[in-house]
Amino acid sequence: MSVGKAVGSFVTVAAILARATAYGVRAALTKRAVERLEKRYHDRADSARYLSEAMGKLKVDEPTTTAYMEVSTLSEAMAANVAGIVGRADSLQANAQGLSEATEAEHGRMRDANRTHTVQMAQAKFIQPR
Repeated sequence: MSVGKAVGSFVTVAAILARATAYGVRAALTKRAVERLEKRYHDRADSARYLSEAMGKLKVDEPTTTAYMEVSTLSEAMAANVAGIVGRADSLQANAQGLSEATEAEHGRMRDANRTHTVQMAQAKFIQPR
């Protein structure tokens, strides 16, 4: 399995670190998107409940008011389901952050060593497999 950008068939340390950081960013974006989805379901439930109650006061037929209340109930149920996904998105974000930190701890020292070494490095075409 290939990870990140490679020079020839070698994976670069910078690519590994960038990929680990990208996982964290994607996890955070996913969590925010799921949180927005949960809010939309709550908003729709509130709206449907308000309409059902208003129609009841205006003496609109019962099947219509009941249908709106059912939409409200189902929207709240969907919001609760999405809340479970938000919890899992929290875990995903925490795991991605841990991955990024572990990768930085493990491979960051190689990057730092490559930046500060005094030995001349071989040219890329010299170290490519034949």
